[in-house]
Amino acid sequence: MGCGGSKEKAESAPKKDKAEGKKAEAKAPAKEKGDKSPAAANGATGKDAAGKAGASAEPVDAITKGCVDDFFYKFGREIGKGGFSIVYEAVKKETGERFAIKRIQKNEEGVDIDLLKREIYIMKKVDHPNILKLFDVYEDEDYFFLVLELVEGSELFDKIVDLGNYSEKDAANIVNQIVRAVDYLHSHGIVHRDLKPENLLSAGEGENEVVKVADFGFAKNFGEEKLVTSCGSPGYVAPEVLTEDTYTNEVDMWSVGVIIYILLSGYPPFYDESPPKIFKKITEVKYDFDDPAWDDISETAKDLIRRLLVKDPAERLSAKSTLDHPWLKGEAKDSKLGGSVIRMREFNKQRKTPN
Repeated sequence: MGCGGSKEKAESAPKKDKAEGKKAEAKAPAKEKGDKSPAAANGATGKDAAGKAGASAEPVDAITKGCVDDFFYKFGREIGKGGFSIVYEAVKKETGERFAIKRIQKNEEGVDIDLLKREIYIMKKVDHPNILKLFDVYEDEDYFFLVLELVEGSELFDKIVDLGNYSEKDAANIVNQIVRAVDYLHSHGIVHRDLKPENLLSAGEGENEVVKVADFGFAKNFGEEKLVTSCGSPGYVAPEVLTEDTYTNEVDMWSVGVIIYILLSGYPPFYDESPPKIFKKITEVKYDFDDPAWDDISETAKDLIRRLLVKDPAERLSAKSTLDHPWLKGEAKDSKLGGSVIRMREFNKQRKTPN
């Protein structure tokens, strides 16, 4: 299961599904030197040239040579798959502690080793309760093995649908955690660039629910080099990524605005049958609160969305300012969002349907 020269046919990389493989297809701005076209956003590839940007600007001894089996981890059941990776539950033999180990196949077409290493260096640097923790990385001839925090839960939206009932107040608790993670990243010069439901994990319930931001395949340090690569996911990408030569870390806050909108209504603010049509709505910032789903949502919540889904990133709320918004300071209503859960169930089915 861990190491060895030959690959098991039963564990060959599956085809990318819609959620993993469908990236922003807008007209890309000028690429960074050495930049490569993005592949699947499953944590198995990076998305920009390593250059001097990214955490590799600071030397980090992040990767241990050798098979993960030789370093006291015992593999358990398979718990997930990506385009180039398989995730297993694992146990550290010495302590009995449980982890998740993501095994990434090195010779798959589309896996850029240099860019993967940049993602690893960024993840090794960050340490926040609302960010999925990377503990160790091992590398042998065929694979990389990422030893990750094991989250006893599921994707955030799956969790909400399974619960069947939650409130605007619950949504505010979720958003507060996401924004705290983003604020931490931005304060450390890191932009995520791919915040979306698939990259948000949830464990626990109610006030004890813990949300974790995951998948740093698009993440980059923004302090030393311009952000120019057109990347992200249809429906969540900010307008400036599609239209401007460069952009800032505020693209993450646009994505937060989209996530809040979906959490409260059960459907996305920018939706159409094809990415080009979605991108047109995004660049024109065409969304509204006209659906009856919004009748019982507080004006404070709508105000926060309006301050995040702003075309001019300079006018958009920063993560720090968002944390000070009244909706996240206790003004969220405690009313149930039953209808939103029903719509979210349908939205979940659509976003997971293969092409």
